[in-house]
Amino acid sequence: MCEKLTPKQERFVDEYLIDLNATAAAKRAGYSERNADKIGPELLGKTRITQALAERLKARQERTEITQDWVVKNLKKIAERSMEHDEAPYMQAANKALELLGKHLGMFRDSVQMDGELRIQVDYGDGDG
Repeated sequence: MCEKLTPKQERFVDEYLIDLNATAAAKRAGYSERNADKIGPELLGKTRITQALAERLKARQERTEITQDWVVKNLKKIAERSMEHDEAPYMQAANKALELLGKHLGMFRDSVQMDGELRIQVDYGDGDG
């Protein structure tokens, strides 16, 4: 068992497990709305908080028998079975399953990285101003 949490920290753990959003969890747990974006990540940096989260996640996995492996295996099955058919609903299911698997593997990024050169020309006028 991990170190004792304050009631507010316990609430933060409960709220964080809802959507894994530290800022929102801090607000819902009663921390300052104005500083929640700093407090949430700060709480996640505390060893006793991360231990409590790990224990709760492990207990949830044992209770539900749903793990990352289970989800990935079933997404793979959905993709494989759906690709056996040429009809739109099956292809949509295959595409979605493959998209989720790709995201899990880190294959897709929401940001774009651009490399290259940028040249800027500044016109200061003719000096008569």
